[in-house]
Amino acid sequence: MERICPVCNGLQGARRFCPYCGGNLEDRGALQEFVDDYSPYLSQQLGEDLSGGDECVHLYYCPRCQEDVRLRITMWTL
Repeated sequence: MERICPVCNGLQGARRFCPYCGGNLEDRGALQEFVDDYSPYLSQQLGEDLSGGDECVHLYYCPRCQEDVRLRITMWTL
């Protein structure tokens, strides 16, 4: 069985709100899209976020308060 992220694949879209100011968050994509050849040198927490499993971690941005938020999206089984 294949596991996919419903947000990455455009199957699920929901408005998310900033935990700091309540503004609308903008989805900037899956966290794994931001990793390059230097991934062995990244923090342990980031490595855990990218490890896969049952969740896909997305980076959201709040244009109002200029904060980044990581949200875990549950993967779907096809």
